[in-house]
Amino acid sequence: MSEPPILDPQPLRDLLEIGAPPSLVQELIELYQEDVPYRLGRLEKALGLGDLTGVAAEAHTLKGALGSLGLQRFMDLTARMEAQARAGRLAETGALAQDLPAAYAAALQGLQETFPAPKPD
Repeated sequence: MSEPPILDPQPLRDLLEIGAPPSLVQELIELYQEDVPYRLGRLEKALGLGDLTGVAAEAHTLKGALGSLGLQRFMDLTARMEAQARAGRLAETGALAQDLPAAYAAALQGLQETFPAPKPD
């Protein structure tokens, strides 16, 4: 099974096509940089406590936010984590969690390359 793409830019392009200012996309990328590390910390804390209900809840929240931004590969990882946590599979969930930092970095890079911040005048 092949991995989904890191980024499907269409959801953010759709915003631009309906007239949203490019600054909105930049704000969404900034929110990603602020919120996702916080969410990942909560997820990892829950995982460390063996709180699979908490892991599933955080993974579900992340999945929705990532999907809205078109971050397909990262979203797929959180969906798999949510499923493993809901199935009570702590070891499998923990193994997937090891991929979170790389998924975050790849997604951020994809966003920044596809939707670069405007250069200051």
